[in-house]
Amino acid sequence: MKTTLISLSSAAVMICTGAGQTEKQPAGTTPEMAAVLAKDRAYEEAYAKADVKALAGFFTDDAEYTSDDGRIFSGAAAIEGSLRSAFASNKGAKISIKADSVKVLTPEVVVEKGSTVVTSSSGDESEALYTAVYLKKDGDWKISQLVETPATESSPGGKLSQLSWLIGEWEEADKDAGVTIHSEYQWSRGGSFITRNVTVKQGDEPVLEGWQIIGWDPVEQGIRSWTFDDQGGYAEGRWTGDGQRWLSRETGYSADGSRTTADNTISKSGDSTVFWESGNRTLDGDPQPGIGRIEIHRKKGE
Repeated sequence: MKTTLISLSSAAVMICTGAGQTEKQPAGTTPEMAAVLAKDRAYEEAYAKADVKALAGFFTDDAEYTSDDGRIFSGAAAIEGSLRSAFASNKGAKISIKADSVKVLTPEVVVEKGSTVVTSSSGDESEALYTAVYLKKDGDWKISQLVETPATESSPGGKLSQLSWLIGEWEEADKDAGVTIHSEYQWSRGGSFITRNVTVKQGDEPVLEGWQIIGWDPVEQGIRSWTFDDQGGYAEGRWTGDGQRWLSRETGYSADGSRTTADNTISKSGDSTVFWESGNRTLDGDPQPGIGRIEIHRKKGE
């Protein structure tokens, strides 16, 4: 979940980029614009090193910073203190700065607008919008004023877009056992959840049905799922992944009240194939056999 300290550091980062770095600039870029954009890259590097002194050096002595929660920090020393506090609670964080516009008002004054993304060591992201006023002092550009505003929060559906490749119908079959499993993933009305319907058949006879809801948890700031079967069992899972490979750590109960756990992994392989496997399975705390990798195919015509 976004914190004030994180957003503060992200705003400071954008404004305070230090030493210039050489990078290819688009046609029409003025020397002033190039200098400010180079500072963005230098600030990112200093931020990755948690070099608070270097970061504070990107501000003028009388700089003023307004965080996205309305707090105001006046002077480089106050800004340095806010950065130090931010790093203390968010060790290993990195920042990415994206400038949307750089406007040269005079040869000594430049206004930059854009957005920042601060990524914590655990992968959580915090976004903010910023406007930074740079002044040229003794031949160097420094931030005189930085104003940060909250970024528009992504919708729950936007948070789930990493799993949009699941949408459609999927089938797997155990020919030796005569069992087929059919899964259909679809967006819920409004696009805030992904729903899955599962039917297991022995020959032509349905033997098990299940339902799953996958959604974004705004409290835990992560993807979660809730699964139910027609025999009365249920489970909840917490998902982590990188867009192509996802791990769902599930805990639940069978219909008779037995506690179950499992680590389920689903991996995308092309547009029409996924692999699923399950490990660390337990029943009332007793280890259970894992399930090896199963190849699942998208239904033809999808």
